[in-house]
Amino acid sequence: MKINCISCGHNIDLDAVYEDFSGLVKCYVCGALLEIVTSEGHLRSVGLPSMRPPTTQSAGAGSGSGQNLAPAFDV
Repeated sequence: MKINCISCGHNIDLDAVYEDFSGLVKCYVCGALLEIVTSEGHLRSVGLPSMRPPTTQSAGAGSGSGQNLAPAFDV
């Protein structure tokens, strides 16, 4: 399956692993994250992931930046 990066227009080849997939794909040319949904080997939707404001943690609630990061895979 092939998709075009909606940020730079580069043609991205997705292999059979992405035939039934919902999640993030990273364009290896421009680095943009694309949120895609595929079903039975057909692209159902593609878009840029929505930007959420960083969450804040109260003091003493643990370490870290308070941001939840989703995994992205290079194709």
